[in-house]
Amino acid sequence: MRVIDLENINYAMRNQTQFVLRCEEVYHDKISAAAAAILSNRETRPFVALTGPSGSGKTTTAMRLQRYLENLGVQVNLLSMDNFFLPLNERPPEASDWESPYCVNVDLLVSTISALAEGREVDVPWYDFKTGLTGGYRKMQGHKGGIIIAEGIHMLNPLIFDKIRDAANGVYVAPRTRIITNDDKIVKPEQLRVARRMIRDYYNRGHSLRATVMRAESVDRGEVNYIMPYKQNAAIHIDTFHDYEPCLLAKYLYALPAFREEMDEAFLEEHGLTDLMKVMRGVPPLETPYVPRDSLIREFVGGSIFEY
Repeated sequence: MRVIDLENINYAMRNQTQFVLRCEEVYHDKISAAAAAILSNRETRPFVALTGPSGSGKTTTAMRLQRYLENLGVQVNLLSMDNFFLPLNERPPEASDWESPYCVNVDLLVSTISALAEGREVDVPWYDFKTGLTGGYRKMQGHKGGIIIAEGIHMLNPLIFDKIRDAANGVYVAPRTRIITNDDKIVKPEQLRVARRMIRDYYNRGHSLRATVMRAESVDRGEVNYIMPYKQNAAIHIDTFHDYEPCLLAKYLYALPAFREEMDEAFLEEHGLTDLMKVMRGVPPLETPYVPRDSLIREFVGGSIFEY
């Protein structure tokens, strides 16, 4: 587990542009290393099962890997597990909450991966979260000798992974860096993920800040029950923390109209976010415009070249 001191962040912020670009270069190197590992055994393991908890940056990491591999001349198909959710009226009793792997149409997901690997054209579903139904399908052409990346919170769960294990590279994606505050408190990665989701869900999903924080408790339980136990299925681990991101998250959080009203001290204390807000208040807001448009952090604050 990597640790960074708040003082180190503030020192690096003296040259914001250099700080951002250096952090982005570090993350690019992680993508490069992951791509090299995937390519080293692509003949026997053409599938990539990529997972991580909510707010980890799975989607951008998968898209960055896709683009990196395609730039090397590799044909890549990218699937999102979320589009393979079963319609609400077809879910078994075991699908007790949205974090459950039993919400997924596993057979359809696995058969789609296999068909793409055989070079066949498939109908890939897309899931309509507003109606709780499959909203339709889109065509996707497979490629023999290509790579299929499937990302989602349950991709390393044995219900799915055991069906593709012999042909898959497991990749686990999450912020792993802890931040030490000026009074020696530790801000854990799961707290940082809440800050990421607060901004994303406010702008993109219409959720109030408090609703996101309160839902985080259910999300965390799902992570403990359904994601963490299967991390050992990953041969590749990627820390998605960017050292400059507390400064960018602070800028966006404090710009939210409802932030000061909803995030009072009593609420923060109740939900274990007091130390996180100490970090947000203890760093200068990032003002440089040179945050790349393919940055993972833009998955949460907006302005990305990728469509989510």
